[in-house]
Amino acid sequence: MFIYRFRITSDELENFLREIEIQPNQTFQDFHTILIESVDLVQCERASFFPTDKKYIKDIEITLKPEKRQVRKYDEDLDIVVTDIKVIPLMKDSKIKTYIEDPHQKMIYEFHGKEDHSFFIELFKIVSSDGYPSYPQCIKKIGELPKKVEPPSIQQPLPVKPRAIIPKIPFPKVEELAKLDEIVEDETELAEIENQIGEIFEEEGTVAIEETTQASGGEEEHFSYHPEEGQMEHIEDYDDIEMLDKRLSGYDRDPDDY
Repeated sequence: MFIYRFRITSDELENFLREIEIQPNQTFQDFHTILIESVDLVQCERASFFPTDKKYIKDIEITLKPEKRQVRKYDEDLDIVVTDIKVIPLMKDSKIKTYIEDPHQKMIYEFHGKEDHSFFIELFKIVSSDGYPSYPQCIKKIGELPKKVEPPSIQQPLPVKPRAIIPKIPFPKVEELAKLDEIVEDETELAEIENQIGEIFEEEGTVAIEETTQASGGEEEHFSYHPEEGQMEHIEDYDDIEMLDKRLSGYDRDPDDY
């Protein structure tokens, strides 16, 4: 049994290389599966193989999913250009050997997913099977496809809380403050207020302050102070200052009293 050995290169990276072996009776969908696994791509919705001439000029398209396209062509019988509906061959129904017309057959593979990639494919050797249990297989890997950097997600700014508006209390105008200077005090009213305050103090009664002192002979003496009988405004108004000092401090007591 013979095996096709294809060399895959990339138009994005110079030192990229894959070598894949596949059986002639296997389909382009088998080729598609091993190819995207070898380059670490995820499954996609759209992908196509294009068998080409020696200069990689596309001829036929073989797609992953069913597609119909309108094709304009010249009808010799009608001698006019007509529009025809063309059904594109599917990978799962197309065997590789059907599209190999040259020992160095060339193809283009296009991958359309989250990222788009294009690869050049060339049949460079036909070998006999060495009994490998499963085909297709990738027998050589050099280089990796560049990973496209996704732009960082833009975080929406947090909503700004509205600032509480504190109402401003207007200052009184200078003209209004000047009016206070024009107020004239009523002396009669002030005198009446003073008389009322005096009557309040008279109603509270007599305030008596008593101090108990110890005389030198052991007898207690009492000192009473009655404001209504003649209030003492100053200490000089007291006749016997020395006696008052002794009574208040207790200096005239006998040492035995302590």
